[in-house]
Amino acid sequence: MYDFDKVTDRKNTSSIKWNFQHAFGQPDGLLPFWIADTDFATLPEITDAIQKRCEHPIIGYSAPLPSVYTAIQSWWERRHNWKPEKEWMLQSFGVVTGIYFTLDALVAKGGKVLIFTPVYDPFFAAVNNSGHTLIDCPLNYQDNRYTIDWERFETELKNGAEAAVICNPHNPVGRVWSYEEIDKIVYLCAKYNVYLLSDEIHADFGLTRRYTTVGRFLKTHDKLVIYTAISKSFNMAGLGSSCMIVPNEKIRNKIIEAYDSRWMFGPCDLAYTAIEAAYTYGDKWMDEQCDYLEKNAEYVKEYLAEYAPQIKVTEHEGTFLMWLNMRCFEKSSNELTEILAKEYGIALGDGSHYGSQADGFMRLNIGCPMATLKSGLEQIAKMYADHIYSPK
Repeated sequence: MYDFDKVTDRKNTSSIKWNFQHAFGQPDGLLPFWIADTDFATLPEITDAIQKRCEHPIIGYSAPLPSVYTAIQSWWERRHNWKPEKEWMLQSFGVVTGIYFTLDALVAKGGKVLIFTPVYDPFFAAVNNSGHTLIDCPLNYQDNRYTIDWERFETELKNGAEAAVICNPHNPVGRVWSYEEIDKIVYLCAKYNVYLLSDEIHADFGLTRRYTTVGRFLKTHDKLVIYTAISKSFNMAGLGSSCMIVPNEKIRNKIIEAYDSRWMFGPCDLAYTAIEAAYTYGDKWMDEQCDYLEKNAEYVKEYLAEYAPQIKVTEHEGTFLMWLNMRCFEKSSNELTEILAKEYGIALGDGSHYGSQADGFMRLNIGCPMATLKSGLEQIAKMYADHIYSPK
């Protein structure tokens, strides 16, 4: 058994989450539930492997050994019922970087790129900063649950969208798209000859629903890129590594050319070492982490239902990020962020960053020991008592 209850002090590290909170307008020291890394000590075999690699006195320019590809391939086959070919894999610094360079390589400047919103906010930057036209396709929100607006999605594809960037499992709303939903996304993208770029960085966090990778659907392989990483699964975001899976050789070569033309090489040798260790030894650790997160999510739901019932918890199927409808306060997400930080000492993710229709929502990172989560929820309950309901 791994100890996910253990509180690890990160205040003397370069942690953005704990030590660089200036965006909240308060001195460092807020209890953080915002940026998407967890407070769980990573798999011991990863740190052991990195320490062993550091015994060698040279860390130079690096390329992955064949064993790295084998580890990635084996993990996906064991965990997700799909075995990507080794030659499909491209290593990169990060998922957002990968999306940027993919769009740069495949879609002409000004071309339309569709995203489902609310969504991970760097998607907006990846599309806009690569010189493309962003097409916002809002998800339907009803009864604390998000679904795809299929009619609008097909209309936008029919009207000239050249690429669709999806997030599965979806950050921030916590949906794990069903097999049937993924099948329909794939069908429509193939029907209208649209590139499908699938951010599957949270693939290992299908909690109450089993995750389905787009890679299992052959009909989209000619225009498909999947983005993965160990950063979320094993809390290794600081290493800056990810893997793109690109079945089509022509697309793969275009992406490689886009990287090479900017002299974007990497990741580093320590990242490759971590990837191999994570995907070789991480099954039990990952299973226990997901069990712990599922209990955390249930606790959030039960606690808020009792102490802050007008805060609505979006149905949570996956990721370690929960999506809270806090419109009962009748304040913007920016105002909620300021109040939570200034008056209650906690930092949550500002919902408006994920799409204009999400104002009044907040993102809560539950990837932390239960004791930390309880402290944060107590502060939310105090805010609720002060602003919504004061017990007699």
